[in-house]
Amino acid sequence: MPLVLCFHGGSGTANEQLGIGDLRDKADSERFVLVYPQALPDPDDGGSTNWQVVESGELPFTSPNPHSDIDFTSALIAEMGSEHSIDLTRVYAMGYSNGGGFVYDLACRLNNQITGIGAVARTMYAESYANCATSHPTPVVTILGTNDFISNYDGITYQGTLYYHSSDEGNALWIESNGLLDDPEVTAMPNLSTSDGSSVEQYRWADAEDCIELTHYKVNGGDHDWPGAFGNMDIVSHEIIWDHLKAFNMEGRMSCATSRINDRETQEWKVSPNPTSMALNVTFGEGETPDWFQIFDVRGQVCMERRSVQGTHWTIDITGLKPGLHLIRTARGTQSFVVR
Repeated sequence: MPLVLCFHGGSGTANEQLGIGDLRDKADSERFVLVYPQALPDPDDGGSTNWQVVESGELPFTSPNPHSDIDFTSALIAEMGSEHSIDLTRVYAMGYSNGGGFVYDLACRLNNQITGIGAVARTMYAESYANCATSHPTPVVTILGTNDFISNYDGITYQGTLYYHSSDEGNALWIESNGLLDDPEVTAMPNLSTSDGSSVEQYRWADAEDCIELTHYKVNGGDHDWPGAFGNMDIVSHEIIWDHLKAFNMEGRMSCATSRINDRETQEWKVSPNPTSMALNVTFGEGETPDWFQIFDVRGQVCMERRSVQGTHWTIDITGLKPGLHLIRTARGTQSFVVR
């Protein structure tokens, strides 16, 4: 099943985030695993529970962190994968305020484990933006109010130092990294709540095949809110984010891959037996056969790699792999298998 991580705001708690972004009914009906993580108190910041997005203390407003929330999230994904049969090609993260900044950082620094993100009431930290690297198509949903007094829509620069990029600059990064077309589709969302003092426009960028996307919800007149829980009531942030991200895995929109396979049955390939303890058999149909593979563990670490592999049937000795869920990636895509 897919995994959804929902991160609370600065100095917040997991229970508070559950209160504003409750996806439990959706998780039950649409079959995904739902987790609300809790940040550790930071002794260097009066015990505040903020997600740590800067590891080094290089920026003027930060200090070196006593713990790494990137490593925590990586370990959390691995643990959930081993305990709950997670589809590691479908791991999504969403967050509010400081948690929203953190999910941008996850998409940039933990991209091998994070499929896509949704950020509410936050733009990208300068360090996340400057050090962002992606290895797969990364769907992104952003929701931000034009009157946000904490996460300024136009970014924040203080005494000549850039702290947060503007919404437009952050969106431009994902447009470029995902190879999206420059011109978005713009849709005015129904103004369902005429008394909340705000309205919503949806901006959607996609590639030429519509197989990857960036969606931005501009809340005109919106403040530092989680629309659907407080502030704007025309959209429900957590439901909208899930509805967008659930269509994607590490390869892009899943319907695109399904369409390509349906159009060309030679794309099919199989792994067996599954589970296995000694050897993994990989068999390809007719057509061009890949000549390489990588095997990942649940932490997203490469534990086996081969180049210049020949033939349409491979037998891979996996006796050196630890028991648990693994992924094998070839030019035909990614499949999971379990080592006993």
